[in-house]
Amino acid sequence: MSKKEINKDIWINSYPILIWLMTEPLAGLVDSRIAGIIGIDTLSSVGIGTTIYFVFTWIFVFLAYGTTPLVAKLKTNNKLNNLKYFVSFGKKISIMLGLLVFIIIYYFNDFFISLFKPTDEINNLASIYLIVRALGIPFYLLNMHSTAVLRGLRYPNITFQSSIIVTLTNITLSYFLGIMLGLGVLGIGLASSTSFFIASIYANNIQQKKLKKFSHTSDDVDQKKLKKKFFSVGGTIVLRSAFLTGFMALLSNQASRLSMNDIALHHVLNQIWTFGYNFIDALAIASQTLVSEHISKGKKYFGSDLYRALLKITTIFSLVATLVSYLSIKFLTELISNQVFIQLENNYLLILFSLSLFFGSYAFLWDGVLLGLDKNKEFAYTTIISSILGALVLFILIANFGSINIIWLSLVISLIFRALIGGYFQRR
Repeated sequence: MSKKEINKDIWINSYPILIWLMTEPLAGLVDSRIAGIIGIDTLSSVGIGTTIYFVFTWIFVFLAYGTTPLVAKLKTNNKLNNLKYFVSFGKKISIMLGLLVFIIIYYFNDFFISLFKPTDEINNLASIYLIVRALGIPFYLLNMHSTAVLRGLRYPNITFQSSIIVTLTNITLSYFLGIMLGLGVLGIGLASSTSFFIASIYANNIQQKKLKKFSHTSDDVDQKKLKKKFFSVGGTIVLRSAFLTGFMALLSNQASRLSMNDIALHHVLNQIWTFGYNFIDALAIASQTLVSEHISKGKKYFGSDLYRALLKITTIFSLVATLVSYLSIKFLTELISNQVFIQLENNYLLILFSLSLFFGSYAFLWDGVLLGLDKNKEFAYTTIISSILGALVLFILIANFGSINIIWLSLVISLIFRALIGGYFQRR
């Protein structure tokens, strides 16, 4: 393929994912805006509940990350019977895990919330929000798996369509239930669960239609091998996700221990941060399919035209994101939260936030590349070691410098190490 064709292929596989990643946190930003309008206690409770919610859901991100590259590989090798079995097995596991997580949150939500040391009022609000939002976790995981399968099959546009359903439904219902009907956090949580229920039904139906179009092949289904692959890859990524989400939750936990104002600011910054790295995350997710197909054809990745194209795009984005975030972060936090945070008067926090996007750009891209290269262990080790390093820095410094700046410094150091070691592993 020529460089022009490679760039076009990257764009075709990236832009639907980019729109998905941009619209998904947009719903979270709207939730924060609605919660901020209701009051600072509501905003703090949504921040705590959201942190716990994503700890549990992103532990199971292997349903996406572990699925897309293998689906692409099975399709490229024309092992369609194995592909259909792998997809069906993954769907069942997704629903079972979702139900298990809901049960855990339902019975132990008070314990998880208490780790953030909230006031009694915020504790009650966070509990209501978390339980109601957890109702939608089985559908969240099913939607995650279905769209991951479709990306591996080269239908990334369904990911975008699903995200539009989630975002529009969530925004509409969140405003209607949360403010117009006066349900507050209950309405905001119900909006999220309902939106993923609708989106999961849509994505799963599309997935089934696409699979039925495949012609019959003679490949024998190796159920034992596919299950072993699913659980070995899944187990590695679960361990990685546990460390990553644990580290991110630790950052939020330490912010809440500083003050309820700090946890509110940290929650808003997290929402903006998630929105900010969407482009590079879309590139990373698309690279799973592109790199997997590339090496399945017997080609070397490192040093290839595909490698150079991905690196060039990442470098340009990281520089732009760093500059734009530094200039706009004060305005965005006030716009989203309806609050003014004095912590942002200190330029150190602005610099740290911007640097997190710069180094994070490379860290996220290498994640997708390593998964495409079927280097699942290296993918996990990179994040596990960097999360431990970031946590150590946090614990060493937070006791002496009780500031939200230390929380973001810990994140930046973690991302620097993750970018360096991830870049090393893809060369081997």
